[in-house]
Amino acid sequence: MTGAVDDRVPMRWQQLRSEVELLRRTPGRMRAHLLLTMVAALTLPIVFTYVAPLPCRQEHRAQTTAMVLIAFSVLNVEIGRILMGGVSRNQQAHKALSGWAFASALLLPPVFLLLVVPLTYAHAYLRGLRVAWWKWIGSAAYLVLAGIVAALVRSGVLGGRELMHGTGALGLLALVLCAASFLVVETGLLWCSALLNHADDEVWLRQTLTAGAFYGTELSVLLVCGLLSAVWTRAPWFVLLTVPVYLMIQRAALYQPMRERAEAAAALAATNEELEHANAFKVDLLGMLGHEIGNPLTSVVGYAEIGAEAAEVGDTATVTRSLAVIGRAGLQVQDMVAEVLTMVASESGALTAFPESCLLLPRLRELASSGEPNHQPAVDCPPDACAWVQPLHLEQMLRNLLSNAEKYADGASRITVVEVGETVEIHVVDAGPGVPPEFRDALFSRFGRAESHRRVRGTGLGLFITRELARANAGDVRYEPGSPGSDFVLTLPRA
Repeated sequence: MTGAVDDRVPMRWQQLRSEVELLRRTPGRMRAHLLLTMVAALTLPIVFTYVAPLPCRQEHRAQTTAMVLIAFSVLNVEIGRILMGGVSRNQQAHKALSGWAFASALLLPPVFLLLVVPLTYAHAYLRGLRVAWWKWIGSAAYLVLAGIVAALVRSGVLGGRELMHGTGALGLLALVLCAASFLVVETGLLWCSALLNHADDEVWLRQTLTAGAFYGTELSVLLVCGLLSAVWTRAPWFVLLTVPVYLMIQRAALYQPMRERAEAAAALAATNEELEHANAFKVDLLGMLGHEIGNPLTSVVGYAEIGAEAAEVGDTATVTRSLAVIGRAGLQVQDMVAEVLTMVASESGALTAFPESCLLLPRLRELASSGEPNHQPAVDCPPDACAWVQPLHLEQMLRNLLSNAEKYADGASRITVVEVGETVEIHVVDAGPGVPPEFRDALFSRFGRAESHRRVRGTGLGLFITRELARANAGDVRYEPGSPGSDFVLTLPRA
């Protein structure tokens, strides 16, 4: 615990030094403005205490009134912190500070502004609002000066009478005029800060002062605290009844900021998740491209050199073999580029299909015969079986399934077509070791490869792309364990 306290002390000292440095960079006109307002705030309350007398009934409990106002300010800040989820750094819980200065101007001699405002500000500062100390002191000085003007207006309208004197009509007029004068002085001084200081340092203040919501909220705070002051002048115990009402008002005032904060937090979390997903995708893709392009390119460069040397000595057989290897490497890169482009289209939502009626038997025979002579699967397909699918997508899906069988099971053993209701099932069957049970859930995921097959050449995209293409054509693909081997079932609409 001691260590934690010791760690906070240097941090606070460093923060204080940075705030002093910020004050030094502030324009001279702004520093002069702050100095004048602080001097005026310290002297004018004392001077005007004798100009704005209070009703004699209130003078005997001035200290009690001041303590009640400070207690209400503390309660307001703490309730605001609770409603905002315990977050210490927020503006909302401190908006009523002007209200307590206004109530002090209505109920107490102006000199009490030098007690109420500093104490309410000090508590709010310690409990959350983190701004430069000199800006905080300047803001407090603004409220003191605004309170003096409100006290003078109150004295001019009411003289020595209370807010609730008679029918209360004159008190209501005084309350409205005092609130208006307080708001004019407060916002005028804030505008001075916004205009005299560097624009970059007062971005938040400029935005606040140009928003109409600020003036409505501030005026509401002043009127609520003015009403509290009126009740206090005649029936102090009734102030206790204003606490639950005030809680409901504050909750209503905080509802919109809390909802906006929750929505912003949800949007931020979603954005962070998308960024993490995109970053993981980028890392996986770069790693895969480095491996899958690097190997064929190495073959291309190596066999190009071998072919060039063989051509110089007239060894046509070696040249032919070298060109064949280069051609196969080029096809590998071409297939991989097609897979990556399909995957990117799927990720961006741009993968679309234009299906048409496709006769399956000739296409399956052509694909089966394109493999090595001893690795050509048998084809069992009804002569008139047709699928509703985009032809290029069908070819790419079947090539992926046959390539997968070639890599992991020494080739497919047969291709079988079964018509099931309104769908056509194309079974690509092999006699390999099958897919480990623990990996089957991730079989069709992007970059999904079993640990036991990490050394097998491949991007880990084939089955993922096959599923995306199948779904784009209103179909799907699934895995069924064989005995032995694997059975990949491509389901498509029947034409």
